[in-house]
Amino acid sequence: MRANHVLTLLLFSFFFFFSFWLMFHTFSYDNHAHAMLLSAKVWSDFGSHIAFIRSFSEGRNWPPQHPLFPNEPIRYHFLVYFLIGMLEKASIRIDWALNIPSALGFFLLLTCIFLVTQKIFKDQRIALLSVIFFLFNGSLSFLQFFEKFPLSSHTLIDILHTKEFTAFAPWGKGDITAFWNLNIYTNQRHLALAFGIALIFLYTILTLQGKSWKNQWCWAVMFGVLFGMFPFFHQPTLLIIAVLTAIYFVLFPKLRLFLATSGIITSLLVIPQVWFFFHGPKLIAWYPGYLTHNEFTLGHFVSFWWQNLGLHSILIPLGFFLVPTRTKKLFLPIFVLFIIANLFKFSPEVAANHKLFNFALILGQMLSAYALIRFWSSIVFIKCVKVIIVIILLVLLTLSGIIDFMVVFNDIKGPLLDIPANKTATWIAQNTPKDSVILNSSFLYHPASIAGRKIFLGWPYFAWSEGYDTNKRLADMKLMYESSDVATICTMLKANHISYVTFQSKNASQEVSFNEKPFKTNFTQVFSDASEGFTIYSTRSGCP
Repeated sequence: MRANHVLTLLLFSFFFFFSFWLMFHTFSYDNHAHAMLLSAKVWSDFGSHIAFIRSFSEGRNWPPQHPLFPNEPIRYHFLVYFLIGMLEKASIRIDWALNIPSALGFFLLLTCIFLVTQKIFKDQRIALLSVIFFLFNGSLSFLQFFEKFPLSSHTLIDILHTKEFTAFAPWGKGDITAFWNLNIYTNQRHLALAFGIALIFLYTILTLQGKSWKNQWCWAVMFGVLFGMFPFFHQPTLLIIAVLTAIYFVLFPKLRLFLATSGIITSLLVIPQVWFFFHGPKLIAWYPGYLTHNEFTLGHFVSFWWQNLGLHSILIPLGFFLVPTRTKKLFLPIFVLFIIANLFKFSPEVAANHKLFNFALILGQMLSAYALIRFWSSIVFIKCVKVIIVIILLVLLTLSGIIDFMVVFNDIKGPLLDIPANKTATWIAQNTPKDSVILNSSFLYHPASIAGRKIFLGWPYFAWSEGYDTNKRLADMKLMYESSDVATICTMLKANHISYVTFQSKNASQEVSFNEKPFKTNFTQVFSDASEGFTIYSTRSGCP
């Protein structure tokens, strides 16, 4: 076996084991304590993920509804959670059911970045550098780190022991966003798989160039069917695929039949699914400036992207200028995606556009790697000077990512009690219909969600970002919990198909005041546990 093949095999082995370590490092299970172990950095997003998975594995959620906003058709791509739920239903423990697909998806993404780059540039150095740039982002967040921990003899120790992201906009101070580090992929578990499939599509395009239709049609059908499932699997990546298809259809005449066939099949499969997702408010809107929209000036916009992309904002255009014309055509989607995502928003949460930027940056970092290797190979310098320049550039391009990786590495996990250790969740799982809707007294990780039941309103951010009217639902929740009028309460409970109501003495929602008196007087208490502070009432007896 040739040496470069051995090195490639070792590299792919590293990709594989690193992917599994990353996913199990952030989510695992304690069998002895019957508790899910969640790292602090995934705690918020998993409040939705666990509810979705359990709604399929422990509950009955078909036709699917959002388990944190039931009684309306679903607007979120649920397919991955359905498959994970089916794995858990087949007796695969939830951490394995979630982590195995997540790890394989991340492994696929790393492998495809390497293979696509190698296919384009025929240079393993550029391919490896592209993967490194993906793993260790090139933002200027290291400057904020050094504001907090000034350069000193302890700097290396500060980096190795850091536990908090220093840049976390739009939820933290400054302009540098939270969307460039590995936390995105440990939280959004289906994102890597979706991106990996998009890169397989790009790799296939590279392979099919110059091939006859006889060699193309089966691939066209396969991708058409695959992408036809993306409204249920990952909607933003479907938009990315549409951009790639449209641009390459114009620029590569010999691939037009392949791209048109794939696009037509995809469209035929997607159109029937439109009913699922476009019955709500209009979500696509003109929104120039992305996260700078509310304080938009040209200077602020340029500064924002300089801080977020760092030297990539120079190397990507430089690499594009240096590559041959035919290669330029392959990378044109970078700039189209960047423009689209800076001009429009596709959900109430404009920050969700980060997925378009993430994919554009994956392609763009290939150009950065090409520019750096081109500099190393072409520019005439004294060797030691060239080595120093390249080392400095590599440090500036990866230091923020290294610091962010240490945050993930140092993250600690906390327990989330599962059935049977969680007594309230156990009771709900054993004593309520699987399709029950429960009026919940807290938003995140409510026992009903752990038991696979739908709750009236989960953490509003999740449903709001999908276009649901969380303000009205919160007002309805307040009315049911705060009213003293049993007739009003019953009218609302029936209208929202609520079978059970929970109260709790601790960790309850701060958004709602709780008036338990009408429930104590008029409803049957079916469960109470002093240790967990939960009381549950059945609505059947109080609202005949």
